[in-house]
Amino acid sequence: MSNKNHSKNNWEVLKRDGADHYKTGLVEPIDLYHAGGILQPFAIGCIIKYAYRQRETISIPDCDKIIHYAQMLKHLAQEGKE
Repeated sequence: MSNKNHSKNNWEVLKRDGADHYKTGLVEPIDLYHAGGILQPFAIGCIIKYAYRQRETISIPDCDKIIHYAQMLKHLAQEGKE
């Protein structure tokens, strides 16, 4: 499998693991952020938001969201190396 196909497959897996309430329309918002070149700052902002919530009570779902957005950043870094 080519690097481009592998990257596309990884992106689809990452999106599949995201919240279902964003998957109701023809275009997923995360695809717009990705195509528009603003996914990196969006993901960083989400990580900060969910990490900030951890100050008082540790939430496993919020920790999972931090990991999910960190995986998106990792995907972007890998895309840049191809």
